[in-house]
Amino acid sequence: MRSVLLESENPISALRLEQLHRVVSPGPVLILTHDNPDPDSLASGIALGELLSSAWQIEYRLVFSGLIARAENRAMLELLTPAWEFRDQLPDFDHYSAVALVDTQPGAGNNRFPRDRVPDVVIDHHNPLQDNLVSVPYADVRPEIGSTSTLLYQYFEATDIIPDPGLATALFYGLHTDTLGLARGSVVADEIAYFNLLALLDREKLVQVEQAGVQREYFLAFNRCLQAARLYGKAVVAYLGEMHRPDLTAEMADVLIRLDTARAALCLGTHDGILYLSLRTKLVWKDAGVLAQTLVAGLGKAGGHGAIAGGQVPLADDEGGELAQEIQRRFLNLMGETGQGEPMLKDEQV
Repeated sequence: MRSVLLESENPISALRLEQLHRVVSPGPVLILTHDNPDPDSLASGIALGELLSSAWQIEYRLVFSGLIARAENRAMLELLTPAWEFRDQLPDFDHYSAVALVDTQPGAGNNRFPRDRVPDVVIDHHNPLQDNLVSVPYADVRPEIGSTSTLLYQYFEATDIIPDPGLATALFYGLHTDTLGLARGSVVADEIAYFNLLALLDREKLVQVEQAGVQREYFLAFNRCLQAARLYGKAVVAYLGEMHRPDLTAEMADVLIRLDTARAALCLGTHDGILYLSLRTKLVWKDAGVLAQTLVAGLGKAGGHGAIAGGQVPLADDEGGELAQEIQRRFLNLMGETGQGEPMLKDEQV
């Protein structure tokens, strides 16, 4: 599979492929991703499985935990990546020759991989957790790349395997959502993957995913977010309280960062005993993942890439509001903002 629009050296050499082959053989391979998976994780996980199958006839199993609730993500799961299985408890690792983590890393805090185990394979584009990667037999973690889907595209390119239309659509959509159509944190490698996948995808299925219908609860949550949002100079913050699904903070943060005066948006909410936070930035001086880790230091786990990040803080009793206030305080300090702020929707605007 050759690039037709742009030129960039593919770092996946024959030696790298042989290293991966040696680590995963003879199969089957268990492929895991982060909780509440997004399009990039769904696409890159199934792409790894199809690579193993097509290149080396190695069987695989895809397992995710948490919820897939966002309308587009549910449509993607059903139409493009139905091989993923939901399991609240992870399978017995002894039944597999290798366990792979895709779009996440050991110790990231957003997956259920046991802390006392070492995965055999890690492929991710988020900031590397070096101490947790040292013992991993095969690790490919490149935070300069805009999506994990791009990394998996490079493996297909290196093996001259052309993904079928369904897989090409999944990889394209995973890349598209993580980079906002190449507008956020993308590099030449992402552009190559984007335009070459565009020529291979199933356009009808892409439209079905992008235009997936949303339930009434979405509009209620959307309204609640706008009512809760407060402006602090160049920062906007919204605390949603208890949410009907854990990925709502990410969806709402994507909306809030579009405010023309905002340079950073923080959205927080609780679900099933966990405080979730999503951070979006237009800042170029610091990675959003680093900012998010600072916000939850000593409280929970966070990670991210470029202008997008998220985190989780386990809750005890009814402390969600208090922890949200503490994280908001840290956020405003980092942004250099003070004062009480003001509602994003003033009375005369409602």
